[in-house]
Amino acid sequence: GMERLCRKAMVTDCWAPGTKPNILIVSPPPVDKRVETSRVADEMGKGSVEKSQQLAAYYQQKADLLGIHFMDASGCEFNELDFMHLTKKGHATLAQRLADLIPQIVE
Repeated sequence: GMERLCRKAMVTDCWAPGTKPNILIVSPPPVDKRVETSRVADEMGKGSVEKSQQLAAYYQQKADLLGIHFMDASGCEFNELDFMHLTKKGHATLAQRLADLIPQIVE
């Protein structure tokens, strides 16, 4: 799905003539294993932790294939309720990492 979405953005006729989009894939942090014992465990289903742990490598592979930018958001702090949504501190960490990266990739 991510590859299709990026390919669609790359050929959509909305960019300035002679330019291409400057795409950044941001992989979310893998879901914390504690989600399996949280109140949302049944909603997430078995294997969600393992699948989320593979996502960054998969997105990196797609970014490399398409020649676009990639950032792994691993390490951003999760809340203690569902162990998959960021805390205020986690959002601040993500924002700072994006603020550091974006000037390097903006052409």
